[in-house]
Amino acid sequence: MISGFNNYTAGVLDALSEDAKQALIAAGRRVRYASGQLIQTRGKRAAELVIILSGHVRMITLCEDGSELLSSILGPGQQFNEVTLFAKAAITHDALAVGDIELLFLSETVYSQFSKNYPEIVQALLISNVQRVHQLIELLNDVRALPKIVVLARILYKNAWQLRGESQSNTVEIDIAQEDIAMFLGVTRPYLNKIFTQLSDLGLIHLTYRKVRISNLSALGNWIKQHLTYFPVDESKFK
Repeated sequence: MISGFNNYTAGVLDALSEDAKQALIAAGRRVRYASGQLIQTRGKRAAELVIILSGHVRMITLCEDGSELLSSILGPGQQFNEVTLFAKAAITHDALAVGDIELLFLSETVYSQFSKNYPEIVQALLISNVQRVHQLIELLNDVRALPKIVVLARILYKNAWQLRGESQSNTVEIDIAQEDIAMFLGVTRPYLNKIFTQLSDLGLIHLTYRKVRISNLSALGNWIKQHLTYFPVDESKFK
């Protein structure tokens, strides 16, 4: 299974009661997509909330030259396209299926009726989206204030912390292709390899095919603290 990336915030399903969750799944339209299939196109207008039931979704922006800007890889329980419902805005990302997946679509009408019957979904979406805004603000600060090696270390640390869950393991493996990380950071593969080599030489990470293993999560966290130029207010894992 491919882990999500840059998605350590709560999804709407994570914040709903079990009764509301099951009612939501029953109310929506379930659609399956094959690996690599295009789910939606940036700029289109379709007022629908989309929730991932299984699998993962790459949220990207396709550029005119064929390159991609990766925003995140979302996983089960998480949602996208809230802006099409609440801001009446166009779809902000191209989305591709990572492996075979199943999505739940809620039209504007279905969501409106469901929110009347289960008003807790409003709070669930608020929690999820405020966490995302918080995450993006911290990332913006990182990109503007820190060397790329520290930005990368912080991203890896926070994703590893989320993947570790309740485990106390100090070694965590992130299943993510290096080209995805390069696209997310907006750097070339050779430059990313240079940064990875520096972190590897410090004994903080180990690279294998399509995976990054954090050799010592505590040591990585301590190294990051020594190289920050401002006081971060984020948590690696939202409480």
